Amino acid sequence: MKIKITKLTELPNARHPNNIPEGFEEIFVVDYSPFKEPEVGERFWPCSWWSTSGVQEIIDENTFRTYNSIYRWEIIENEL
Repeated sequence: MKIKITKLTELPNARHPNNIPEGFEEIFVVDYSPFKEPEVGERFWPCSWWSTSGVQEIIDENTFRTYNSIYRWEIIENEL
């Protein structure tokens, strides 16, 4: 499975500002099963070596807010 994540914006009150630039896009190969969608109170781990800070709010089906940023994620290839 491949997941694309995009940083939409950095929050004005970010705990760790400028950690990841706005507009960052990356495609990750999900290397574990089962895949876990973002959950409030947990980091989002699209792969075993990269994660966001803790998820604070699920905005919609594919958008969430962390302590620092707002991200959008999508499954771009489902083969897991």
